[in-house]
Amino acid sequence: MKCLFIFFFLIACSTTSERPRQTKSVFSYTDVSGDYFLEREHKKIKNKLVTRNVLKVSGSTKILEKSITVSQLGSTKAKVGRVLTLRPLASEFVVWLEGQKYSSKMSLNTKKKTMTVVMESPEPKWQGTRDIPFPSGKNFCFYSQLADCLYYNQFLERTKKHGKSLPFFIVWDSWPYIQEQLSGTGKNLFSSAFLRFEGKEGKNFRYIIDVDGQIILYHFSKSLDLVKIAWIAQGITVVPPEQKIPSEDQ
Repeated sequence: MKCLFIFFFLIACSTTSERPRQTKSVFSYTDVSGDYFLEREHKKIKNKLVTRNVLKVSGSTKILEKSITVSQLGSTKAKVGRVLTLRPLASEFVVWLEGQKYSSKMSLNTKKKTMTVVMESPEPKWQGTRDIPFPSGKNFCFYSQLADCLYYNQFLERTKKHGKSLPFFIVWDSWPYIQEQLSGTGKNLFSSAFLRFEGKEGKNFRYIIDVDGQIILYHFSKSLDLVKIAWIAQGITVVPPEQKIPSEDQ
């Protein structure tokens, strides 16, 4: 597969091999509609990063939403040497809204430098195939893969070390249906975002993602494993089971 950007070369990164090839965790997920369970699974298969998310009704096996995202580990040319980055390759997303199934499949089209989106839903406006051009940029992360992406492209380390914000683009793998689920965001497939390090909170590190004028708080352990998320504007919290989100994050 040809590279999306002219200076993009696939490499086997020794720094990323320190991360476990597979992690599996369960979180309590709360939004304005209720309380749920979120199952997250992350795998690093050679130079590919695979993340799977499943949202279920609390105390039930009923699935409300599920996604799988795949990105390619690589590097881009910088002023001094090269920097690690990820290239979104493909995703599959399914959500049930009012009992009806909505799905989308995305795949990278390297020749056109676009993301091909195939939509299937009961609504005519969200059916068919669209090719959406990538904006000019070097760093892209699927929304459902944010915690893993920001680790592997070393954004977490770099913002903590240098104390400055780093720009990137979020790819909404739940697009276009995210417009129905969230307010004020996700209208476009790509959103410009910034990551910055906010400091320590207890034993954990706290980061802020600024996207579409909204703030998402991400908390990571010392080993940079995901601990919790708080998206205040959307009323979303993601925490380990039986743990409450701090009041200042609500």
